[in-house]
Amino acid sequence: MTAQYDATAAMEIVNASAPGAACIDEGVLYLEPDTLAESIRTLRDSEESDLVFLSNLTAVDHELHFELVYHLQSLDLNHILQVKARIFDREDPALPSLTRVYHGAHLQEREVYDLFGIRFDGHPDLRRMFLWEGFPGYPLRKDFLQMPGQVRAGLPGFPHESEENAWPVPGSVPQRPLHPNDPQPEGEVVVADESEDAS
Repeated sequence: MTAQYDATAAMEIVNASAPGAACIDEGVLYLEPDTLAESIRTLRDSEESDLVFLSNLTAVDHELHFELVYHLQSLDLNHILQVKARIFDREDPALPSLTRVYHGAHLQEREVYDLFGIRFDGHPDLRRMFLWEGFPGYPLRKDFLQMPGQVRAGLPGFPHESEENAWPVPGSVPQRPLHPNDPQPEGEVVVADESEDAS
């Protein structure tokens, strides 16, 4: 079973080479955004921590700030460490890319960029991964449905849509005939067509 690597030991390794770059908050190692890549490289290269594998990275929107979450793992020493970094700039959130530290960060950073709009400085090919260029907003942000102009996902207003390709606005498409088993509107009774049962 993989053990949890001690966050305090990791903090001491980082701060030994870059004083003040790491701190502990509620048992979790937090790294300063400006020195994130260097701090994680130190944890990767240290014989004590040996965190040579980026298991995954993701982001969390806390409304007032973003939090990047990294899981770093040592395959030889069989331990794992959770590392976090906070970004308080919601208008232009950015962090250093880890692609020069872990090749596996390439697609994971693109995914976070696509869904949260967090930029990774130094990424060799930072572009949307699932959505098309020009898609308005970032779907995993908590303010996504409050975009200017009342634009909503799946409704007209997206730049790529033509009138022929636009999704219908609810209420603009005629309703299908009610089935006898459907809930009936107040005061209406639907009589089944007996000819269908005559077979």
